[in-house]
Amino acid sequence: MQKKWLWILLAGVSAVPVVCQALTFDVRGGYRAGSHSYESRYKVSQGWKSGWWASIETDNKNNKSNGRGPNGADKSDGAHSLGDSKTDYNEIESNYTMPLTDKLSFQPGGIYHWSSNGTQIRPYIRLNYKITADLSTSLRYRYDYNTYETVNSAGESHRDSVNRLDLYLGYKINPKWSVLWQGTVYKHVNDDYKYKNDKSWSTENAFTLRYKWNSWFSPYVEYDYLDKQGFYEGENCIAESRYRIGMTFTL
Repeated sequence: MQKKWLWILLAGVSAVPVVCQALTFDVRGGYRAGSHSYESRYKVSQGWKSGWWASIETDNKNNKSNGRGPNGADKSDGAHSLGDSKTDYNEIESNYTMPLTDKLSFQPGGIYHWSSNGTQIRPYIRLNYKITADLSTSLRYRYDYNTYETVNSAGESHRDSVNRLDLYLGYKINPKWSVLWQGTVYKHVNDDYKYKNDKSWSTENAFTLRYKWNSWFSPYVEYDYLDKQGFYEGENCIAESRYRIGMTFTL
């Protein structure tokens, strides 16, 4: 049922009148070296001259089970890591850009995120600053609220939530090439919830290099270091690197 509604929404976004700004379709694949898992994401986004922006995306994972089955029945291995693709999550996002000056803007927004675990509501606020014509930075605070309960390390069931802070720094090298760094820190509200690094908090650093091939096609590569959040065959606290390659089509 969720997939049915997802495709209906995708069709609706694609049918938006031409009075809108560019409609984009982004497809991306990735590999986590520590967890030996693959991922793929498909995203459609649309901007409006009024300042509104919206997107919808779906994400698949291979090797998602990775040792979680009874007695390790779902233990990952190279023979089937590309053969057990499952939908990991779907989400809808929207935000509104409010110019404060010619260089500064304020951007409130939110994400509706759902998966087999349940639904998350993710409101956020973002401040964007254009340092020069080619250099820009942003700071975003996001609160991830779970509408469902999960069991923490103390064996108790609660609605876990997460505080998240993102810092972005983007630089346009020339009309064709651009780079982006995103640093992220996030923490469980309840310290009894742990990530795969055995801590209630973690960090990520993402580096993206993008090439504008022409007016409608832009490929990119990305490298992320995800702290010691790798998990493989029952072992956690593994240093996790993620490699991604993607393509953005402007329609």
